[in-house]
Amino acid sequence: MNIFIEGPRWTGMWTEIIANALRELGHQVDYDYHNHKTALDRLTLAVQSLGPNSDRSHNRVQRQQQRLRHTLRNRRVDILLSIQGNIDRHTASELREHLPDLRIVYWWGDILTGKAHTRLREAAVFADSLLVSYLGNYQALKPTYGDRLQYFPFGVSAAFHTPGTISARDRNRFSKPVAFVGTYYPERCALIRHLNQHLETPVAVWGRGWRKCHGIKHHGALSLADSLKVFHCSKISINLHHVNTANGFNMKYFEIPAAGGFQLCDWQPLMAMPGTVQAGVACHSADEFASQTDFYLEHEQQRQEISLASRASVLATSDYKPRLARMLQALADSDAA
Repeated sequence: MNIFIEGPRWTGMWTEIIANALRELGHQVDYDYHNHKTALDRLTLAVQSLGPNSDRSHNRVQRQQQRLRHTLRNRRVDILLSIQGNIDRHTASELREHLPDLRIVYWWGDILTGKAHTRLREAAVFADSLLVSYLGNYQALKPTYGDRLQYFPFGVSAAFHTPGTISARDRNRFSKPVAFVGTYYPERCALIRHLNQHLETPVAVWGRGWRKCHGIKHHGALSLADSLKVFHCSKISINLHHVNTANGFNMKYFEIPAAGGFQLCDWQPLMAMPGTVQAGVACHSADEFASQTDFYLEHEQQRQEISLASRASVLATSDYKPRLARMLQALADSDAA
């Protein structure tokens, strides 16, 4: 099939990973970044901003919708996959004038904020399938959206989530007793502070927004490739989900073990369900994070055994390719019904 992805340009390479997995399944895939502004976009937005009552955010979205319509106007596309994109019912309607058999899949993978609920309601008007990545969100929304809603958790790509060759310079830079890679949130700041009170060497922190966490030494954001090197080289990688996570796993839950790292993660109820991939050691509280950190820093053999088992489990059970194949088959089945 010919698949077009409207996805984000992001250091985690969400769009590129999904495109690659679909290509490995034998599909023709192209994509466009819905959050990328070309030089023409910037010029147009600058001119529009000079007008009365200008709304730059609204203008930006309209510009991206226009670009999507233009991009697909003369293409043969079977499926449009919008990853938290800006497609609306008017854009969908215009696209289907040229592509009457077009199937549209809308994927919201982040936590469900008010904005996310609005986007899902809007997408439900025109999308053939809606995807969410946290089990709690799926269970809460299933009565509203019925069979069109699918639970589509994050996963792993062997092509993207292995660290490859690591230089001596990288090992020196990224080998830490305990590391955290991710965006600042207050609950993460609180956990890092708590851990630092118990550790001889403070947690090494990389990510955006950490200036808000006063007293915590931090580094800037990393590329996906460098994040994987941190996971691989550090003894322990901390993973704390957003406080509003609705029973599920973020991308890091899969990325840390795929890179060969050892993960300490906050407890999610999904971990107790049969068949759930176990990708590290779960903690129920800040005190348990501290005690488990102390334990596994002192017990290298157990740490390495868990890392090896977690990596094998994640790669065997959480590859994006079979998940995408099942999603596409469900879409085909709905066509046949």
